[in-house]
Amino acid sequence: MKKAVLLLAVVIGLAGCGYKLGEIRPTPMRTVRTLAVQNFKNNTYEPRVETLMADTLIKALQEDGTYTILSDDKADAILECTLTKIERRSARSVQNNVLATAEFRLELDVNYVVSDRITGARLMEGRVRGKTTFFSGEDLQTIERQAIPVAARDVAVQLSQQISEGW
Repeated sequence: MKKAVLLLAVVIGLAGCGYKLGEIRPTPMRTVRTLAVQNFKNNTYEPRVETLMADTLIKALQEDGTYTILSDDKADAILECTLTKIERRSARSVQNNVLATAEFRLELDVNYVVSDRITGARLMEGRVRGKTTFFSGEDLQTIERQAIPVAARDVAVQLSQQISEGW
């Protein structure tokens, strides 16, 4: 009797561990096994961020492991992304001087579309916003440029979650 109670307690305890049976892909992406990530389109005035964004997204998708990344001519679906906005906002002012900024918030807006390679049908589309913060200093442009990869990583993680898990 004690063994049965112990076995029941173990089974109940393991039931809530987060393990799932079967796929977790969103319904529109159920048939997609391989994905091609095209270079980002850049609708901002920030130069040379397209390749950085695409490389960061490919790394995040490879870490996730849901899709195999292939070239455009071999993949089941093609992911097209457009960087629509890079916005810098004041997050915190300098103590005793509300007109000077001590910390900035950097936000990247990206629109994406996943299309079937053969039919061209849109499987998924949406918008992702990546965020980071950075402190002001002597060379604000360089500091902001160094914060872009951090925000790009946030975009990549969010986008890979949306197309892999649906949220």
